[in-house]
Amino acid sequence: MRFGSILIAITSGWLVCSCSTPAPERPLVLVHVMPWFESKAVSGHWGWHWTMGKLDPEQGVLASHDRPLLGPYDSSDPTVITAQVALIKAAGIDGAIIDWNGVEGFADYAMIHRNTQLLIAELKKAGLKFALCIEDNPGQRFIQEQKLSRAQAVARVATSFAWADRHWFSDAAYIRISGRPVLLIFGPQFLSGPEWSAIRSTLKNNPLTFALPHLRQQPDIDGAFAWIPVSEGKTVGEATWTAELAELYSNSTKERRPTVAVAFPGYRDFYAQAGAGKTYGFIDDRDGATFAQSFEQAMKSGAPIVQIATWNDYGEGTGIEPTVARGTRDLEFIMRHLRPDADPAELKKILEKHNR
Repeated sequence: MRFGSILIAITSGWLVCSCSTPAPERPLVLVHVMPWFESKAVSGHWGWHWTMGKLDPEQGVLASHDRPLLGPYDSSDPTVITAQVALIKAAGIDGAIIDWNGVEGFADYAMIHRNTQLLIAELKKAGLKFALCIEDNPGQRFIQEQKLSRAQAVARVATSFAWADRHWFSDAAYIRISGRPVLLIFGPQFLSGPEWSAIRSTLKNNPLTFALPHLRQQPDIDGAFAWIPVSEGKTVGEATWTAELAELYSNSTKERRPTVAVAFPGYRDFYAQAGAGKTYGFIDDRDGATFAQSFEQAMKSGAPIVQIATWNDYGEGTGIEPTVARGTRDLEFIMRHLRPDADPAELKKILEKHNR
């Protein structure tokens, strides 16, 4: 259930502020979205995230172990965005954390930026919230592919944070904790401590920043966001990943630092199979048990935000978006917890409407 326009969630001493936030008995639940898919029908070509540069969707083959029930879509397609947001809302999820590389650059960065804007507009239309997970790794690619100096590459990365600060961090729909906009950084992996501190000092909206767990002690980082605990290409069992996450949540409580907890359905990437790189490991989905267990662990962690990782990373097999193999299994699980009085048939109706 969603309530009015005041602060409403207090967990572990952290206030979760937004115009449309969940009831006090639970944290804010968000889903990590990748807006980077391109289809030939919409964009004129098949993007890397469906092909990994090796496969041909025209032959019915995708760079994934599963297929979306929405079909191999384009993230700029308004009908797809509408269906995805409708599914997110029907499940009871409060909004999205969007994976974003910046405004411009090369490769697919401009496309991802355009699609991010389209997704945010639809989320706001549906009364849902949003935040960003910014990648700083483009800095290294600026150096390698555009022959920029280190200082020039850092400046290009800084423009992305500055743009988000000007255009999004003050948006009424942007997610806040204690009045501060929430910013996840997938790293920082390129930026050094002093480089990040210099960028942070220029951000007028004073974001509350969350890094990957092993980087949370870097300067000007406020806390950590948990991520799928794969390890060096190995198979990670349930006992190992639950213990790793429990330690992170416990340490964050002791350190009195905010944490974004994680729920995930498993991990099974397609990189090695596509010949596009090495595998990062494997976590069995155990027919939905991994998602159920990680979700319940996250909800009890005391974190003010639970991030579902992910909505649609097909290349890494971490999506909860409805697929041919799983159907609406994971969304139905979420609905039972967040909207227990809702009818799961809502999800199928959204899919049927889209497919018509």
